[in-house]
Amino acid sequence: MLYQNPSSKIRAIDSVDHIHAQMESNPHFPFNVQSGWLPMPSSKAMAKFLENILGAEPTDYAPCIEALNKLLESNDVLTFLINSACEENSNIIDSNLQAAEAVNVPRIASKDDLLNAFNNLLNQAPQFVENELVGLPFSAVVVGIDPTQSGMTLFRLPMFNEKMGDILNVWSSFLCSEASNTVFSVEGEQWLSPQAKQQYQFEVWQKDNENLPYWNSWNSFFTRQFKDQEASRPVAQPNNNQIVVSANDGSLFRWDENIAAKDVFWFKDMTYSLANILSSDIPAQQQVLDKYNLVDLFTDGSIFQTYLNPYNYHRWWCPVKGKVLFDPISVPGYYFNKLVIPDFAGATTSSLPYLAQVNARGLIVFKTEDYGYVCCIPLGMSEVSSIVFDPCMKANASVTKGQEMGTFQYGGSSYVIIFQKLPGKRLIFQNGVGDVYDKRPVLPKGSASTGGNVTLIGSQIGKWEKVDFNIDATQAWQNAGYVNTGDGYNINYVGGLWTANPEVNNGNLYNANGSDITATQDGYPLVGAKEGALIGRVGNNPSFLIGNGASIPSGQAGHLQLCINDDLEGQYGAGLTDNEGQITVSITAPT
Repeated sequence: MLYQNPSSKIRAIDSVDHIHAQMESNPHFPFNVQSGWLPMPSSKAMAKFLENILGAEPTDYAPCIEALNKLLESNDVLTFLINSACEENSNIIDSNLQAAEAVNVPRIASKDDLLNAFNNLLNQAPQFVENELVGLPFSAVVVGIDPTQSGMTLFRLPMFNEKMGDILNVWSSFLCSEASNTVFSVEGEQWLSPQAKQQYQFEVWQKDNENLPYWNSWNSFFTRQFKDQEASRPVAQPNNNQIVVSANDGSLFRWDENIAAKDVFWFKDMTYSLANILSSDIPAQQQVLDKYNLVDLFTDGSIFQTYLNPYNYHRWWCPVKGKVLFDPISVPGYYFNKLVIPDFAGATTSSLPYLAQVNARGLIVFKTEDYGYVCCIPLGMSEVSSIVFDPCMKANASVTKGQEMGTFQYGGSSYVIIFQKLPGKRLIFQNGVGDVYDKRPVLPKGSASTGGNVTLIGSQIGKWEKVDFNIDATQAWQNAGYVNTGDGYNINYVGGLWTANPEVNNGNLYNANGSDITATQDGYPLVGAKEGALIGRVGNNPSFLIGNGASIPSGQAGHLQLCINDDLEGQYGAGLTDNEGQITVSITAPT
């Protein structure tokens, strides 16, 4: 029997607007519903889908399902975990958890229930049921298992994850076959219903055939091209890298600045951790990532994450003009891996930054002439995890802004772009009319990407601006941005006053040249320079004097760090604690 929560305040719906009314009153509404991949949990569509899948008569297991069955039966730990996950699934239903109201939790009583459901799904394309899309059929079945403690542990085990990958590969092969085009074979039904056609704008897309079925397979539909690409998705200022464009159709989930090299990312309201995003368990892939020092390259940079709905254009384009740094790699990850957090219904929503660091993802880096390096990460989620780079994306290949980068082959429902922090510049995330994006925007009102912060492929999402940099006298080394190999910068005093020693000069503050006292003790980062002078260093290279103006030493690469010349560790007294003031400098490339 399907779970029916008698106290649920969420009613069956007839429109997408009602979904979003629920979302606005509940910020942890399930992400798969927010993004349009699944219908409302209490809808007739979801109930009918689960009834059809879980109520179907068992059939002989496909080889990939039988392989998972044997694994679960042959390993005592896995047997314990799957049984415990089913018990925890029962507890969620029986306890009538208030936090689970937003999720239609199907009763998965046993391993056999789960495997029979998977077996039934292998030969089904994503469907419209009662005029609503069930776009993540596997997720709809395991929604009560994968966020539980036992389920999370089970789905993160490599041996289990490998078998799930085999199952999804079989399903992917079906979606690429003509057998999957039955959902396009009858006018007025399924994906050819009036409701579906309206959602994905039927008329603007190329078709494989002029007559039924219009597409040869589900995957052909999923990766469809525009009839008139220039009219549908023009590229903003294709020859100007000061303007950054969206690599994909989607909606903004969040953006952040000053990303840490390593951070805690598995808690609610988590931050991004570059050491996890830019990593792989495959040694050969990790060697590539280490060779180019990507974590250090992008530390303190900015990140822009979007998510796609099932009606979006599922190809991706280059957001900048530049060169490919290395052959792109596809990092394997986990399927159905979410956080276990108190608000059960919000597990997937709150997991988005986490999923960027543990799920299957692609990695490609572009080097631009004028705005540093850009890393693009197409991200798989749940059962949609197939990522295919275009064959033209090879090491040292020159690319243009708006050039096709790759596709999601019924895979991927999020996209991440990471930008460097550059000296004297700041990337402002704003659209083509100058509206700055909220860091945590309201989700779009409609599963067809109408309203909200929609980011159409090729449209402007950011603009680089020149900025001055402030250096605080009470802080040690402060990162002004990454100096890439071959880049040169001039640093010039703009204004402001400070002091490293308020007991001299009658307590007056001074400029970036410092006081009349020469630093002679080893505790100072630049012995022989004036106390209180502005100094700098690039990466682990020796410190150099800037004062009121200087150029960085040639041939150096790394983070440009600036600070006041003082006893940074407090070896000889108050150190930085008695300092006062700040100064401002401009950092510009030589003309």
